[in-house]
Amino acid sequence: MDYYLDELVINLNGINTAGLMDTWLWLIKDFKEILMISKLGDLFFIGYNDCIYWLATDMCDLSKVADNKQEFYSFLNDDEKVDNWFMPQLLKELEDACIYLGDHQVYSYKKMPVLGGEYTVNNLKPADIKGHFELTGIIGEQIKDLPNGTNVKIKIVD
Repeated sequence: MDYYLDELVINLNGINTAGLMDTWLWLIKDFKEILMISKLGDLFFIGYNDCIYWLATDMCDLSKVADNKQEFYSFLNDDEKVDNWFMPQLLKELEDACIYLGDHQVYSYKKMPVLGGEYTVNNLKPADIKGHFELTGIIGEQIKDLPNGTNVKIKIVD
């Protein structure tokens, strides 16, 4: 399946990204600049070493994916990497279900996959970008030291 990059990522124009990753500082130590944000709320950034990193908010995971921008952009021609990083089939299912993003929104999991949530249309909803990164970062920090399979109960209050 062929996709244009702008079908998989959000437009960062007009978005104040300052402080966007503050709740992820427990995991991210080498941040220089945001490269792109996927429609599914993951973030690719450039580190101080010029390597490209993928913050997978669904699993509260950070991975180095390329040694530099040129290598990263060449990887965008690899269907397997694009499917893994951007999940275009899931994006198509969301659009087929008439679930669209508004300005400054990403799709965010109702129950994060790291907590047992599924990669389905019914488990995703449009959410404010800042709120998405803030909430997923807070949850990630709170569960980072728990063994796999630990039951957790999350209560969100105003």
